[in-house]
Amino acid sequence: ELARIAGFLDQLQRLVTDGCGGDLGALRPPDADAPAWEAAVAGAVREQLEVEVYVPLRAAVSRWCVTGWAAEDAVMRVKMEALRAKPLEFFGVAGSPGGWSDAAQVLRDGVGRSTLPCLKLRSIVGAAEEVARRHRTEHEGARRGADADTAHGRADEGSSPVAGGGGATPSLGADDFLPIFIYCVLQAQLERPCALCILLRALCEPSKLIGETGYYLATFEAAVEHLKELDLSDATSFRPPEGGDR
Repeated sequence: ELARIAGFLDQLQRLVTDGCGGDLGALRPPDADAPAWEAAVAGAVREQLEVEVYVPLRAAVSRWCVTGWAAEDAVMRVKMEALRAKPLEFFGVAGSPGGWSDAAQVLRDGVGRSTLPCLKLRSIVGAAEEVARRHRTEHEGARRGADADTAHGRADEGSSPVAGGGGATPSLGADDFLPIFIYCVLQAQLERPCALCILLRALCEPSKLIGETGYYLATFEAAVEHLKELDLSDATSFRPPEGGDR
């Protein structure tokens, strides 16, 4: 049934964007970037179509998903409750627990409380961007502190400080990102994450599955899958799979 709903939504979206392409293109401001405008229009069309098609069917869709993955989500509730009591060091994540609260809040509000699948997907991307922003901010702060200490030490020695002595901010690789994202998923306290993965995978626009949205959806699925497979009786530390997705 989810596949039929997804196919209907995709077909309607093609009909609207293709049939009204000229009118929608005429609305683009002269200084607007064409690809960005087309993406914004496609997003707006998808959102309205989900309001008109998905919302009336939401009760039935939720019943299918909740019933179909009830056992998995019951196990997940127990595991996630236990893992939320673990210290940050258990997950191999640096920084303070509060440092990742903004990303967890994006997931809690945008994924947990939004009605439309497209808004849930945007929030997963938004949470990933917030993780990257927080990582960049923390490392830039540490670099400035190191630069200041180096400059102070050279001044004490009578030498001239060298600008940028701390080096570039390190990038956040997939192997570092996934534990942080899993921690944020835990703190978001999402209900029925297994059923949610099925819903979002089924109703994600095909064009988005091969782009940024698809990548972070796969990362979200990997986070949920790792939590589902984790044996709490044998877990002394957290070892997510390498590579950031399945």
